[in-house]
Parts: sequence; structure tokens; C-alpha cells
Amino acid sequence: MNWPKAAIYWTEGDTLMVSIPFTWEMPVVREYLTPLLSMAYSRVIVGGPAVRLMPDYFEDMPHVTASLDDHPGVLQRANPHATRTTHGCPRKCGFCGVKTIEPEWIELNDWPDKPILADNNLLAASWEHLERVVERLAVWGWADFTQGLDCRLLTADHARLLARIKKPMCRLALDSMSEADAWGKAFSFLRAAGIAKSRIRSYAIVGFGDTPDEAWERCKWVESHGVKVLPMWFHPLDAMTRNTVTPEQEAMGWNDYERRRIMQWFYQHKEATC
Repeated sequence: MNWPKAAIYWTEGDTLMVSIPFTWEMPVVREYLTPLLSMAYSRVIVGGPAVRLMPDYFEDMPHVTASLDDHPGVLQRANPHATRTTHGCPRKCGFCGVKTIEPEWIELNDWPDKPILADNNLLAASWEHLERVVERLAVWGWADFTQGLDCRLLTADHARLLARIKKPMCRLALDSMSEADAWGKAFSFLRAAGIAKSRIRSYAIVGFGDTPDEAWERCKWVESHGVKVLPMWFHPLDAMTRNTVTPEQEAMGWNDYERRRIMQWFYQHKEATC
């Protein structure tokens, strides 16, 4: 099942609930909510990652309440197979909003038993926690570490633990060539543990402090290992539009053609048109 790219709406009694994953969906939600406020709903509660990044966006709409709390079951509304066993991430990467969305690192004592893990940095967890997670996933026979496995933390022991799952989808990330050695070691550990190349993917942030040529070089380097690379276009954490090239990115040589070129090639192996 694919993850939704837009806000999720549902009702609880006479309250309309909205979970917004991306900041560029905020104007869409605002436009949708405006004519509804005097209709069937006594109030509207908005939440999700975008609201945590921009909690004041709806403050001029009196019937709309911004919630910064976790609401049970919202993740499963986005993907019924998804779960999380931790919150937060010890890393403070400049391109990532987790440090604002979930500033505290927490290992959960229990979690919905599902095979798609949306943990932001699972390998930062204790070994005891990881063993409990894998024990449950092994029963499913498959798992998808959809938010990625931190190659800087992944060890041979981690790889052997993950290999206890019959069909794990292990997603690494190479966001800078300065991490190439760590990526290479993590890849070697996974392969040595018996995890097939077809069960390994790699994200790559592009448009964040790199030129188009540098981004291509990094993606090609991942691909040379027989791994499917998944470039991710960088959006500022308050972006109001999707897939826009910012002035900072233009200064690094990016334009809309270069953005589309790298995304279309590595996802579809199609040349972008001007």
C-alpha cells in the first residue's frame, strides 16, 4: 500500500479531525476548511507533522484547534500496516524536521504489531529493544524499514539480527559522500548476513547543499552497488509549495529541469523533457 500524499480527514462525533503530513498541504487544508466551519462540525482539530512544524498556521481560524499531541491510530489511518516502536531521533540533521516534530527520544514499551516500521532512527534504540522488535517482525515473515536504517550505526550484529526476518526491506540513506564509507560498510554487513541486494534500497537527499552533478555522482555511486536509489528532493521545513526550486538551490545550479531530470531517471529511467 502506498502512503497518502495529502491530508487525512475523519470524524469523531461532531469534530472533524485532520492529519497533515507535509507543510505544502496546509494551504490546501485551509481552503477546504473555510466553508465547513459554519456547517456540520462544532470544531476542527488539525495535527500531524506539518502542524508541529508550523503550529500557528491556523491560529486566525477560531474553530480550528492545532493539536501537538499524538492521537492513537492516526498512523494506521495513513497505512494500516504501519507502526512505530520509538519516537524522535538523536541526530539533528539540517534537512530534517524530526528534531522539531519529535524533540524527545523515546523507546516505546509496546506498539501496534505491524510489519512496516516508521521509526525515524530505529538503530539508535537499545539492543534489548531491537531484539523485541525483530522477534515480532519475524512472525510476519517480512518487514519494511520505511524511514531508513542509519548506516552510521548499523553493525554486523544489527545485520545478522535483521536477517532473522525472512524478507526484510532494508532502506539505507546516503545524504552526503562524506558518509560513503559508513554506507559501504553497512551495505557489506547486510550482504554478509544473507540479505539480498533486491531487499536493499537507499534514499539520497538532493538539492541540499549539493550541485546537480554532485547529486548525480552520489546516486550513481549507490546504483553501482546494485542497489535501487531513491532520490528525495529537499524542501525547506516551511515550504508552502511542493517541488519548488528555491533561490538557494538555484545558486547551486539547480532548476526545475535538473530537479525533474534526476528524479525521473532514477525512479522511472526516463529522460526529462525541457
